[in-house]
Amino acid sequence: MTPSLKYVMSHAVLLLATASAQFPSSCPAIPASAANSTLGTCPNDFTIIGPSLEPVHESSSPPTGLAIDPKLNLYLTYPRNSGPTPNNVVICTSFTGEKPWPSAEIQNCTSGQNASTCFINVQNVVLDSVNQLWVVDSGIPPGAKSAVEYGAKIMSFSLDGALLRTYIIPSSLYYDNMNSNDVRINNTLGTKGYAFVTDESDAGSILSIDLDTGYANRRLFNTTYTRADPGYVGVYNGQTIYTWNGTRKSFITTGSDGIALASGNVYWGVLGSRRFYYISQAAIVNRSLSDSDVVKYVQDPGQCGTEQAGFTADDKGRVYILASEHNAIFYVDTLQSQVNLTVNGVQPGSTNPLEPVKAENYIVRDYVRNALIQHADSAAIWDGWMYFCTNQLELSPSRQYNNVDARRGPFRSYRVWVGAGPAV
Repeated sequence: MTPSLKYVMSHAVLLLATASAQFPSSCPAIPASAANSTLGTCPNDFTIIGPSLEPVHESSSPPTGLAIDPKLNLYLTYPRNSGPTPNNVVICTSFTGEKPWPSAEIQNCTSGQNASTCFINVQNVVLDSVNQLWVVDSGIPPGAKSAVEYGAKIMSFSLDGALLRTYIIPSSLYYDNMNSNDVRINNTLGTKGYAFVTDESDAGSILSIDLDTGYANRRLFNTTYTRADPGYVGVYNGQTIYTWNGTRKSFITTGSDGIALASGNVYWGVLGSRRFYYISQAAIVNRSLSDSDVVKYVQDPGQCGTEQAGFTADDKGRVYILASEHNAIFYVDTLQSQVNLTVNGVQPGSTNPLEPVKAENYIVRDYVRNALIQHADSAAIWDGWMYFCTNQLELSPSRQYNNVDARRGPFRSYRVWVGAGPAV
C-alpha cells in the first residue's frame, strides 16, 4: 500500500470515528441545551408546529379550490390550467368518492353553448355568510391565454345546487390576459353585497363586483401591489423553483392570487413573491375614486416570508396565509384585541374589540407546520376547524426541469383546529 493511499484510508477512518462520536444514534425526547449541543444534531430538533392534521379526503388529481358547508359537505375544484378535467367542481361523497356538482351537465360547455351557462375553468368554490356557494371561473380554456366571451364569471348556487345568479365579467376587462383566480363575498357591503376577485395574470389586479347591479370594476392593475417580483425564485421542500420549458429556464410571473376578507379590508398575496397587502373594502368599491387614488389606500404590512397561493380568515380577525415554501400555514392578527405580544411599544389587547392593528405592527406567525402540508392552496373555516386542500403545485411539470411530473398522489385535504368560525 502506498503512503498516499494509507493516508487517505486513515483519514477516512478518522472522519468516520469523529462522525460517530458527534452524531448520536438515538436522540433524547428533548434535545439537551448544553453549550456544545449543535442545533440540528437530532431530527427532533425541528419539531412539528401546531395542532395535528386530520385527513378528510383523498383526490386522485390535484385540486385547487375547496369549500365546506354547514352539513360538512366538502367541495373541491379541479382546474383546467394544464388540460381538460372530467369534472371542474365535485362534492365529496366519501373519503375517496366524488361526484360532479351541481350537475354533470354543467361541467363542460358543448360546442356553441353560451359560456356563461357552463364551466370553462373553475378555480375555486367558496361559501358566503348566507350559505350560498360561489364558483369563480377564469373562462380560459385549456391551452388558451385569455377568457372566451361570457366565460369569465362568478356564479352563486344554493346548497341544493340550484343556480341563483351569474355575474359575467365584461370582456372590456380582459386586457393583458386577465385571469380570475379566487373570490370572497361580503354580503353586507352596499345594497346586496360585493364580490372581490383576484386576477393572477402577469399584470395582476383586484376586481370588485356589485352583487346588486352586476357592475364589475378592475383596480390596482399592473401595479407593484399585484405583479410578481422580477426574477422571483421560490423554494419548495428545500429545492429552488423556476418555471421550465424543457431545459429553458424562466421565472414565476403569477400575480395576485390568494384573497381573504377581514376587519373591513381585502387581503391578498402576490404568488410570485413573498409579499401581501390589504386595502379598505369601501375604498376599492368606491367608483368616485380614480385608479391613482385607490393606490394610495393600499397598506403594506411587510413581507410574509413565503410564496403563498391561498388566504382565509376567521371571525376573530385572524388572516391565515398558506405558506407553501415552509409546509406551513402562517397567520396575522388584524384586530388589536387579539394580539398577545407587545410590538413596537404597543401593549397587547385593547378595550375596543374593533381596533385595527397598524400595518407597521403586523407580525406574521406560524400556526401549523407539517411535512404533510404539500402546497396548501385553498382553505375554509367552519365550526372551529380550518379545512384545506393540497396539490404539490411546485412539483408539477411547468415548475420542474424538463417538465417531469414530480407530484405523487393521492392528494390529501386536511382539517386543523383553529377554534374560530368563518369571517363574516
